[in-house]
Amino acid sequence: MSKRDYSSFASAAKSRFRHVAKAVGFEQITGVIYAREQAGWHEVFALQASQYGSETFYVNFGICVTHLLPTEEAQDLRDCGLLLSERLANVDGTGAFSATSKADLEQSAERVLVQLRNVALPWFAQRNAWADIAAHYYACNPIEEEKIGRHSIVYGADLRSATYGGLLLKAGRPDDARRWLLEAKRLLGLPVYFTRDGRTVHVMEKFARLQKPEPREIELLRNVCATLDLIESAGPGLP
Repeated sequence: MSKRDYSSFASAAKSRFRHVAKAVGFEQITGVIYAREQAGWHEVFALQASQYGSETFYVNFGICVTHLLPTEEAQDLRDCGLLLSERLANVDGTGAFSATSKADLEQSAERVLVQLRNVALPWFAQRNAWADIAAHYYACNPIEEEKIGRHSIVYGADLRSATYGGLLLKAGRPDDARRWLLEAKRLLGLPVYFTRDGRTVHVMEKFARLQKPEPREIELLRNVCATLDLIESAGPGLP
């Protein structure tokens, strides 16, 4: 029988992780999201309750950028995904931390604090400049310089190209940013068709169905184009 003595994981975690956040210099945003603001980005660790019925939770940590392209509106930190992320392992080597009861959650909070200090803080220290963030983003995503002009939208290269271009712009490399933003513009402008046999193609085939762009894709294309215009007009002086 379950020993769980709380109704809401977020509420139970909020009071038990407040001191954890303070100990590593993070601000408690919600009961499950904790952040530390840097020079234009946030370092974040977030608690994720298990969705499989077991009374455990995970701790994800990474880099969050609420405002990447200069023409886009800033996102709320609570709604912003992590550009770079890792999952904290428990001190026993497993990925999950126990949350069976309030007392159990308190013990887990102390274990999380140990792992934040041993693992997450050194990880953040290696990503403490826009150039570092851009380099790590490129290294862990399936986009390649040699494939510019040949990437496929099927695996999300449109969003990744736009993101990498934005990171390069933040890192003070407008010429490199321009190449990747042009790649994002190309991909976002391609028509997308779904074929009967489950393929995604950009050239109309018999019986293929045209996929209407989602609002977020339309907005991303608008911001990519506007950012390219800024790069062209400002040249090397673009901040």
